[in-house]
Amino acid sequence: MSEPTVSLRHPLTAAFLAWLVPGLGHFYQGRTGKGILYAVCILGLYGMGMAMGEGQIVYWRWVNPLNNPEKFCLYYIGQFFVGLPALPALIQGTLTHFGHEPILGGFMAEPSQIVLNGLHPRLGKLVEIGTIYTTVAGLLNILAIYDAYEGPAYQEYDEEAMLRSPSGALATARELNPEGSA
Repeated sequence: MSEPTVSLRHPLTAAFLAWLVPGLGHFYQGRTGKGILYAVCILGLYGMGMAMGEGQIVYWRWVNPLNNPEKFCLYYIGQFFVGLPALPALIQGTLTHFGHEPILGGFMAEPSQIVLNGLHPRLGKLVEIGTIYTTVAGLLNILAIYDAYEGPAYQEYDEEAMLRSPSGALATARELNPEGSA
């Protein structure tokens, strides 16, 4: 195949939409199957992580990582790439940083120190596992964003040249006998 069979119209727009909502960039490009796959897998993983932490594990704090590394929210950098589902945490953290009260009933605002330390008796280690799930969902969406931008991977090769070449994969495959030895 020398050219992709899919029209990748406006790759930057598709990449932005893929960041905004996982799978949306693929729907925009007409790749519905891939869009559904990315949306279900990434949003499902993110939703499962949020459920494990009862919605208290995605938050952002404006802290200089060099001055206060233990308070820096490193995992939110991964969660951020889920897009719109993680954006309220950035808004809440910004409001808190500038001395305002959280909005939306405190949804995705920084939780209490008891929850942060994993001492909540009902949640236990689910807080940590949920944090990993939501972070991995964001990191997986980076791959989906790249796929929306760059499109499917295709390798160009000349089948006739592969057959003539003694080192070609097709020629090597034909030289094998049915038992698998050369």
